[in-house]
Amino acid sequence: MSDLRKNLLAEAKRIVIKIGSKVLVGNKGVNLAFIKKLAESVAILQSAGKEIAIVSSGAVGTGMARLGYPKKPENIADKQVCAAVGQIDLMHDYRDAFEKENMRVGQILLSADDFRDRNRYKNLQNTMNSMLKHKVIPVINENDSIAVAEIKVGDNDKLSSDVALFWNADLLLLFTDEDGLFDSNPKTNSNARLLNLVPEVTNEILSFAKPGDAGSAVGTGGMHSKLEAVKAVTRSGCNAFLANGTKVLPHEALLENAVGTLFLGNVKKLASRKKWLSFVSTPKGSITIDDGGVNAIRNKNASILPVGITGVSGKFNEKDLIDVKDLKGNKVARGISRFDSESLRKVVKAKNQKEAIHKNDLVVF
Repeated sequence: MSDLRKNLLAEAKRIVIKIGSKVLVGNKGVNLAFIKKLAESVAILQSAGKEIAIVSSGAVGTGMARLGYPKKPENIADKQVCAAVGQIDLMHDYRDAFEKENMRVGQILLSADDFRDRNRYKNLQNTMNSMLKHKVIPVINENDSIAVAEIKVGDNDKLSSDVALFWNADLLLLFTDEDGLFDSNPKTNSNARLLNLVPEVTNEILSFAKPGDAGSAVGTGGMHSKLEAVKAVTRSGCNAFLANGTKVLPHEALLENAVGTLFLGNVKKLASRKKWLSFVSTPKGSITIDDGGVNAIRNKNASILPVGITGVSGKFNEKDLIDVKDLKGNKVARGISRFDSESLRKVVKAKNQKEAIHKNDLVVF
């Protein structure tokens, strides 16, 4: 298995590196020594022919240090102020460190709407590919200075998986303050065992980290959010590697068989549209379908008709992405609605036979 792990990491060409706040930011602001080492490491990878994009946390934490906040503010407006102030310092430090290694960086700030709209999604792909042609390394973050619940991607673990998916990356490299994934919490169990290779993110694997595990005073996600990100990319065919950013640099993870956990991607890679439907975009609402409808979409490659819909939740427009749930509330599919939410409620009530979601716009889980 060690040879398989070593070869898969070394062969990855297009890599998304996610840097967490715990690694990047301290009480006094940006960890300049780390960014310097990161730039040196990325330069090594570029020389080895790798294409790199960075998803960087740290704007809010940097702003907190600048404005004197001892902990993350609870008020959304105060968080946005911290993000606005911190983003400037953070990108300044990235630019200076990478220029010393003869590399350029460019900032991309995103919201969930950039993933929901298919045209904006494609434009984002084109922008990143063009940046790479010009030897510019994208540094990506959520636009926290204006983010509200309706347009928020989630945390940067989710954002990094979205970037890896739409960019068709070979590897998502997640840095945290743990050496990888353990079979129990190493902070409370001295006998916890590090997993070097995980063939599939199963429910058992997910159980190794509890939902809601906090990151830090400046961070958002915990281990569970990282596993959810890993699950999304590996199901689409992208490998993922989890390592300790305080001990391991990107080139060491890829080229020097460093300590960490490799998660294997599905052998069958999903097409770009399927990735977008399945994982990347954030649905605007949901519908519930009966058992007959579930059977039809799973076993008969059928479209979803209003006659099988038992409920419509949320407010969405025609052509918005929505989740499809069974009667127990489990997500069974995701697709593009042919009606807005109010119109769909009316056609369901009238038992209209027009397709609510066409089979070509539907991904079944």
